[in-house]
Amino acid sequence: MTDGTDHPNHPAARGPSSTRTRILTAALELFAANGYSGTTTRGIAEQAQVDPAMIYHFFGNKSGLFQLAVSSRIDPSTLFGSPADEEPEPGRGNRGKWIARTFLSVWENEWTRPALVAVYRSGLSQEAIGKRLRDRVEEAFTSYLGHAVREETDRTAAFTSLAFAQLTGIVMLRYVFPVEPLASLDFEELMRSPALAIGGGPCARCARTGPEGW
Repeated sequence: MTDGTDHPNHPAARGPSSTRTRILTAALELFAANGYSGTTTRGIAEQAQVDPAMIYHFFGNKSGLFQLAVSSRIDPSTLFGSPADEEPEPGRGNRGKWIARTFLSVWENEWTRPALVAVYRSGLSQEAIGKRLRDRVEEAFTSYLGHAVREETDRTAAFTSLAFAQLTGIVMLRYVFPVEPLASLDFEELMRSPALAIGGGPCARCARTGPEGW
């Protein structure tokens, strides 16, 4: 039983907090759809059904809004957790698919996906703000991969780069610029795909032999 203040038509639900939330939600939708440069503050205001002046009141400018909208959904430093939190089941290729699932699951999540798509779309257009945030996401996962590969060798860095590059390709075609049939493929079916042996390559071979066994 509630007092009704959470209903969208209740006066309390139309206060500053509600307005700010609507702006953040609208901004993420448009940044994800159009990237940073393709999104205007006026367009965000129209989507959120607020006066454009409210964007400057709450966020200062478009750059400030972008950063807060993204950070309201993701924190790169904790996005992937710790490799020690969960271990893959023993067996051929399981570590590779575990790595793939860890990375793709944050994209599959409806809460974090809009922020990630916004960051990647904006980064691709060489917007400095999007590129900085994308670099933070990629550095966080590269660090995660480095810890997931238990025995570091002189090829560990190359392994993490190759694995990340192939996973990024899937991200681009499934979430950022959706291409069928990959875009609508059931997630668990994707996880069972031989492609997530990472091309028959780094993740699968690392699972069997470690980076030194390429």
